Amino acid sequence: MKENQSSLWSPNEEIKKSSNLGHFCKHLDKKNLLKYSENFKNLWKWSVNNPEIFWSEVWDFTKIKGFKGKKIIKKNKIFYKNIFFPESKLNYAENLLPKKNEEIALTFLSESGIEKKVTWKKLYESVCKFSHFLKKINLKEKDRVAAYVPNTIETIISFLGASKNGLIWSSCSPDFGSQGVIDRFLQIKPKVLITSDYYFYNGKKINILEKIPEILKKIKSIKKVIVFPYSDQFEKKINPKYIDFNSIIKDSKIDSIFKKFNFNHPLYILYSSGTTGVPKCITHGAGNVLIEHNKE
Repeated sequence: MKENQSSLWSPNEEIKKSSNLGHFCKHLDKKNLLKYSENFKNLWKWSVNNPEIFWSEVWDFTKIKGFKGKKIIKKNKIFYKNIFFPESKLNYAENLLPKKNEEIALTFLSESGIEKKVTWKKLYESVCKFSHFLKKINLKEKDRVAAYVPNTIETIISFLGASKNGLIWSSCSPDFGSQGVIDRFLQIKPKVLITSDYYFYNGKKINILEKIPEILKKIKSIKKVIVFPYSDQFEKKINPKYIDFNSIIKDSKIDSIFKKFNFNHPLYILYSSGTTGVPKCITHGAGNVLIEHNKE
């Protein structure tokens, strides 16, 4: 920004001191690691010069559940082969479920006016029930679970239930055509496909289920299809070969065991744009995603 340009907005002193960033700076000052300053550049420079201390303190400050270990970075001459928290163990889902009370955890509101809410208690129970079901159908650690879904509460429950068991999640937006889904999921050989009956976009109600047969025809690894209703209930009966998500949440047991995995245990697979050929798989580690999101 040039000197003669004024900023659009700048936080006042009260906001700076009460912000999470302000609290983190005070945390560092209290431990005699970095003298408290409201100059962000000082913190940034210190974090770059002291990565092991910085990331260790982010772990502690954001209260990550798990075993941190003593070694923070296992260094390699090749930069991208550095390994963070090589001794640590954690469960991603456990860290995203910090409460079990009646406060609202998630609210879903569609453009068509459909609204859903779920409490922390209900979210925890639903994740643990979905986790139990995935174990019941013999999915093992690092098996892939693919999701062709809109952004709903059921999607969050499914993702956390899969990550709780050390499974690898991957998803595609429902506005992808069948071939776009096949190009991505065929590479990772998922055993389960999760989807919804329909969704809304730009005022139009779009059927997802009519695309599923073509996807199943091309991706032979998929053995189970789980479907949840976009509204509270299905408007018409689904294919009896498909599994009703609501019945899973209703009938499954609560599996409260959160096994700890390595920091770099794969959490989910995202994809490149596909502009230069078939979309390329990009795997993200559970601990990496968790601590980066906590830092943000």
